[in-house]
Amino acid sequence: MSRSLKMYVLLCGCLFFVSLTWAQPGQMRDAASSPANTLNVLDFGARGDGKTDDTAAFQKALDAAGKGDLGGTAFAPRGAYLIAGHLSIPKNVTLEGIWNIPTAWTQYQGTTLLAVEGEGDPNGPPFITLWCNSVIKGITVFYPNQVKTNPPKSYPWCIAGGGADNPSIIDVLLVNPYQAVDFGTHVSGRHYIRNLYGQPLFKGLYIDQCYDVGRVENVHFWPFWTCNNEELKPVQDFVIANGEAFIFGRTDWEYVYNTFCWGYKIGYHFIKTPSGMTNGNFLGIGADATNRAILVDDCAPYGLLITNGEFVSMFGPDPVSVEIKDSNTGVIQFQNCAFWGPSSQIATIKGIGTTMFTSCNFVFWDQAQKKLPALECFNGNLIVNSCNFNRPGHHILLHPDVASAVISGNRFSGKIRITNNSSGDVQIGLNSQAISRKEEPGAIVIDDMSLSDNIRFEGEWHEGQGGRDYEGITHWAFKGDGKCKAFFIPDLKEAGVYQVYLWYGGDPVNDHATDARFTIRHSQGSKTVVVNFKEKFGQWNLLGEFEFEKGRTGHVMLTNDANNQVIADAVKFVPKK
Repeated sequence: MSRSLKMYVLLCGCLFFVSLTWAQPGQMRDAASSPANTLNVLDFGARGDGKTDDTAAFQKALDAAGKGDLGGTAFAPRGAYLIAGHLSIPKNVTLEGIWNIPTAWTQYQGTTLLAVEGEGDPNGPPFITLWCNSVIKGITVFYPNQVKTNPPKSYPWCIAGGGADNPSIIDVLLVNPYQAVDFGTHVSGRHYIRNLYGQPLFKGLYIDQCYDVGRVENVHFWPFWTCNNEELKPVQDFVIANGEAFIFGRTDWEYVYNTFCWGYKIGYHFIKTPSGMTNGNFLGIGADATNRAILVDDCAPYGLLITNGEFVSMFGPDPVSVEIKDSNTGVIQFQNCAFWGPSSQIATIKGIGTTMFTSCNFVFWDQAQKKLPALECFNGNLIVNSCNFNRPGHHILLHPDVASAVISGNRFSGKIRITNNSSGDVQIGLNSQAISRKEEPGAIVIDDMSLSDNIRFEGEWHEGQGGRDYEGITHWAFKGDGKCKAFFIPDLKEAGVYQVYLWYGGDPVNDHATDARFTIRHSQGSKTVVVNFKEKFGQWNLLGEFEFEKGRTGHVMLTNDANNQVIADAVKFVPKK
């Protein structure tokens, strides 16, 4: 029993009431000890030494906290608790650790549960099951027996709803689960997830059978476990090739806010299940380093409202930021979203549903220079309004089965390229393009973003923006041994002497070469000119006057044999009169 001493203390003219409590010998707790109205798992025999099986002690504490209708809290202080089985958190009960904020890279710190059951059985019982009004809070879960191979070991779901409303996950880190959270196999109405971090290896968050509003906020799936660890690269390769971060089936107005994933095959997957499809409000969501940032099998007619999103697809074959399958019948609305990174296309759209892009920024696509359009619509209905196409190239392609399209009020970099093969009702108007620079009469400008055969790249080149680039975009390559080459090849109508000019943009991060070598092949031979990219950028710079034959016999070539990154932006040929 503890003793309390109550006293009045007069300090600085103010009166304070202070209660001092001493613990009797044998009752000493960690500094983060449990409040008086909770049950401490240590009192039920838990050791927290990472070796002793604490499954029974935890379950006894949880069951004791669940006695009666008022519920309670089972508190686990700092420690590594080996849970050889699985746990069930009864209704109205919270399993709570010491963390009060989102955490990362903290296995074996704070309150860590070591999960080992179900190895090789992804359909086994979940590690932790939540019931009506039950909560897991301030806990880290780590799988110590997970391997460093591709594929990794499979395990059951880490946290799952048992078939009741109001399950909650708050301030939780799931370091390396094979499958993270299942709020879909069973009914999970009004679920609540806040501040969930981790690196699910196969499936992240699965939601289905939510017949009343579910809420998800501040979820971050990222390679916390595999990052900067060469031994774990095979696991990361598996995640990139197979992982799905967020999977949504039937949910009635799901509210998703500030969620992000990196390094998954699919960022957000909207599926159709026997229960139905998704409609919801998705605000401030992101998916980076994916093969498909958004994949829509089908969605409800009420709509997927996706606002303030940022999406990057870059890994695997044919990376596309948004793929809407031919099974889709619903409405998808993208507003104020950014699409960037080296994707093949921004969106491929099929199905009979409607897809809308409003006030979106399309930065990069067609990285492989295959003349692919940013938006390709095969069927259904398309609305593109007030968007910015920040790259020259093929912008929109409408196939014959497109039922309707409205493309208006957009801004295009370079010449507007919209191909309309639709037999439906298509309205195109009030679009504008960036004003091209006026050059001398007869001048031939070859820009790196040209769709013609006048530009050719060999080796690994990247698109970027340095500021004051010609037509807004440039190509660049890392310094190397000359294997990366860019050729600017004019098709000259007449033989003669031409002035050859070079354009390149700024150097925002101070990494451009000072000794880039441009070789001009002309009718009399060839000449190499050394260029300092740190000087005279954002303007035409004369490389010299050279005599060329008619046709495509001459060129200007840049290699990456330089002391830093090289820039292939634009070359101009001006006939000398």
